[in-house]
Amino acid sequence: MAVADFLEWTQPGDKQFDYCLWPYKPVAATAGKLRSSTLLWQSFEALGAPPLLNDMVRAVQGEIGPFRTVWGVKQKGSDFSWELYFYDYERLEREVSIERVLAALAPYAPSTLALSPKRPYFMFSLDLDAALGERKRGIEEISVYLGNPSSVVSSGLCYQLSPSGLRFDNLYYFFDAKDDWEDIVGKVAASAHLDLDGLDISSILWPELCDCGIIVVANKKYNDGVYFSRIRIDQLIWFVGRLGYPDAIQAFLTANKTRLDHMLYDVGIDYRMIGGRLEILKSAYYGVL
Repeated sequence: MAVADFLEWTQPGDKQFDYCLWPYKPVAATAGKLRSSTLLWQSFEALGAPPLLNDMVRAVQGEIGPFRTVWGVKQKGSDFSWELYFYDYERLEREVSIERVLAALAPYAPSTLALSPKRPYFMFSLDLDAALGERKRGIEEISVYLGNPSSVVSSGLCYQLSPSGLRFDNLYYFFDAKDDWEDIVGKVAASAHLDLDGLDISSILWPELCDCGIIVVANKKYNDGVYFSRIRIDQLIWFVGRLGYPDAIQAFLTANKTRLDHMLYDVGIDYRMIGGRLEILKSAYYGVL
């Protein structure tokens, strides 16, 4: 695919959203700039995604409309995959539902999954990978997210929906990166996956990213995670460089930095301590299409 084939340009009236689909004002002029969706299409090209994945994403976008799908490019060791996230904060009055998205994807990837529309979820997500794009599997799991209104800070609960039902998976806490710094450090340190003796908190809360807008700390079954929301393009370039993303992705971001500087970005890492050593297990960067 030629580069021109996956470039999507901003249009008058475009709005900017972070990976929670919360709106923000552009941080630079938008005329003649690229949409966030360009980075998803470029990752498909750089990582050799099966063409069917492109068709699936466009089918969903055609069903629910533009700027309503959050995408993530995920790195785990030498493997890469993608995830699509769907929000509708109206909950029981939602327009974007699990059944609606699965129906749009049914011609490409069958699924027997179902969840009562009376459940008050505000978000769900599903994984895309080569096996799905080559029709070697169907959609076998969906992550379902609910609010956690009893907590002091904003937080969310994640469950995995599979043919056997729902199981609890992750717990996410949302903090203002500037105002809640002490709480962020305390939450990161209160971990079943870390040895605190001698821990350098900057090995998790990377100083290069901590001037972002929101920091999310996640407690998961086998590791913990931290997400830096609303970083600048230079910080995204630094992130993919530090984590060794493919040269094609790094080069595209660098070459098009001035076409991408109007947006804010979201990134995350999963980590745990193994044998007294902190290891980054997975990372991701996110956008909206």
